[in-house]
Amino acid sequence: MAAPLPDEIVSLVHTQYAALKFRPPSRQFTVLAAFVLSSETSSTKVISLGTGSKCLPAHKLQRGGDIVHDSHAEILARRGAVRFFLEEIGRVVASVWIEREDEGKFRLRKGVRVHLYISTPPCGDASTRYLASFQDEAMAALKDSGLRSDLAAGTAARGRDNYLLYGVLRTKPGRADSPPTLSMSCSDKIASWSVLGVQGALAARVLMPIYIDEVILGEVSEGMRDTVRADCERALWKRLQEIEESALRTGYSLHRPRVSFTSFPFAHAKSTLSACLLDNPSSCNDSLCWIAGSLKSSEVLINGLRRGVPPKHLWNPKFRPLLSKIALFGLYAQTASALGSPHKPNEVYLATKRDSVDYQAVKRALIGEGAPFAGWVRSGSSWEEFQVDGSY
Repeated sequence: MAAPLPDEIVSLVHTQYAALKFRPPSRQFTVLAAFVLSSETSSTKVISLGTGSKCLPAHKLQRGGDIVHDSHAEILARRGAVRFFLEEIGRVVASVWIEREDEGKFRLRKGVRVHLYISTPPCGDASTRYLASFQDEAMAALKDSGLRSDLAAGTAARGRDNYLLYGVLRTKPGRADSPPTLSMSCSDKIASWSVLGVQGALAARVLMPIYIDEVILGEVSEGMRDTVRADCERALWKRLQEIEESALRTGYSLHRPRVSFTSFPFAHAKSTLSACLLDNPSSCNDSLCWIAGSLKSSEVLINGLRRGVPPKHLWNPKFRPLLSKIALFGLYAQTASALGSPHKPNEVYLATKRDSVDYQAVKRALIGEGAPFAGWVRSGSSWEEFQVDGSY
């Protein structure tokens, strides 16, 4: 079966999005992202979907793992993909996507391809010139620090400060008037997946690295595509070419996803709404999460928590977001137990991730001292010292 064309993948994603009940409020836009699997022998499948462009400021982070810190669409879609693969392990007898290696870890079946669709170029290094093409002279003067390009080695720029510097790490958000966060830009996070895989440290204990084969972008005009492709290639893998291959463990490598484009408009994209409004639309505060095949497949978040939950129930375990750290921790523990490796009851989330030895070794090669991403901002271990039952 031939690989699906970008527009075919985008059409499937838009159809899945339209089938859900979520809609941004009038005059508000959002970003849509989705992970899609294709195969030489099976139909193309959307496995996760997320919308959003919000991120919690540093002073609002919580210790219990039950609040989603980063609600950008790409990050939610990736967390949804992790949940899909962990649940797919339980369906492995009938799975056309993954298989087990001789009673060891699980991996993608031969010929399975992973596609990431984003309705607009990701924030950070991949979209610097794309966004610059829309800004007025006053904003350009405010953000252009090219004359004082003194960003110290091994540090990250805040948002779009120093935006004429290419290849540098950046934190969210891009707006200068927003409170600072401890979250790296989507460009940086997607780039890290080009080495570490999208499965993350937790799922790496049961899954081999899963890499993105293709990134499909919307909202990019024909005239900007060569520029955006060059920026995305630099941002998503070329700036990591100096990583020490000898430091990469078995199964890990620097992956080079293909960058493609679609002309299919997303109904709730900023450009789509701007074309039919007299004034600029505002960004939506809500975020949609959807996971294929999950018992509770979708929910809407606001400020990292489930929308519609009364304040007195926000920290009730049954109302935890599906994509929160503690929810994924619980799912991992169930999966590990089903595979005959029960999770240690008192082991905290951080320790469980650190026990993923090969993953952590590759992570040090990526963000450790002297590594390509040495300036990676860490939120700190205090946010990950919770147990699977929520105690900390």
